[in-house]
Parts: sequence; C-alpha cells; structure tokens
Amino acid sequence: MYDPLYYAAAILSAVALALLARWFFGRRQIASEAREDWEARQERSLATIKGVDQATFERIFISAHEPRWSLYAAGTLIGVILISPLAGVFLMWAWPAFTSMLDGGPWYDVGYYPWMFYMFFGMVALWAGVGFVASRLFYARRPEPFRAALARARGESLDDVELPRKRPAWAKRARPDPKPSNEKSSE
Repeated sequence: MYDPLYYAAAILSAVALALLARWFFGRRQIASEAREDWEARQERSLATIKGVDQATFERIFISAHEPRWSLYAAGTLIGVILISPLAGVFLMWAWPAFTSMLDGGPWYDVGYYPWMFYMFFGMVALWAGVGFVASRLFYARRPEPFRAALARARGESLDDVELPRKRPAWAKRARPDPKPSNEKSSE
C-alpha cells in the first residue's frame, strides 16, 4: 500500500542529492574563478582590490556568485520528504474533528471523495508551506551584490559607489522623449 510513497521519497531524495552535488561542484568552480579573477585584477586593475586580501575577495566572490538556488531547492525537497509522514498523521487526526462540525453523513467516511479532497489539498498546502519557508529564507539570506560588497571591503562608503544597472532586454531600443509634453491633445 505504501510502495508509491517510498518510490516518491526515493525519487525526491535522488533529486535533492543531485541538487546538492550541483551546489557543491558549482561552488568549487566559482572558487577557481575567484582565484583567476584575483590574479587578473592584480595584473590589470589593482585599484579595484586595494586594501582587500585574497581570502576576503574569494569569500565575497563566492557568496555573490554561488548557485544558492540549488542548495535551497534541495533543502525544500528534504523538508517535503520529512514533513509528509507527519502531515499525513496530522491530517488523519484532524479529519474527525473537521467532520464533527458537518452533518455526519456516510459520505464523510475515510476513503470517500470529501476525504480524498481534504487529504490531497491538505498535503499540497503543507508542502506549499515548506516552499514558503524555504523561499523566505532564500531571499532573507541573499548576499550583497558583488561590486557593493567589494566596495565595502575596500572601506568605501556605499553612497559614493555608483553601481551600473543593466538595462532590461525589452528596453534596449526604448528611448525617453527628449521633450515631454504636458499638454493633452484635444483630438
């Protein structure tokens, strides 16, 4: 009876493991790119790393560019696997309390459509709660942008640093009107 749940847990565990491997190997690659960038900056643009040691530069570079999404996605999948049995027990425990407020017909017995609807959407809601917590953590713990963190490490005030912003792809050809008219045409 529980074989499909074990298969689903095994598949989700394998995907979580693959995501953890993606994060680990991506972080290693970013670390080697950080060393290369440090060496290139020492040769060409020493002013950008003035007062910053190599370990600090690598830490800033890695934290700004690592694939954090895969780490949090793996954590979300592991959370879903761990919460599912507890959610099933909780939902089964809450079903009689929920149906006691209703008319108590035989269609509210376990196994009928109202119970299936309740269990399905209850599990989905609890899984969405795990995703909500993971996304809140992902955005709350996001690192500072690389250029701003590097400027802070150099001891510069962030008010003096001008961070270039890339134009969105949709706005490449859009140009502002040099003489905006405040008059409405009466046509």
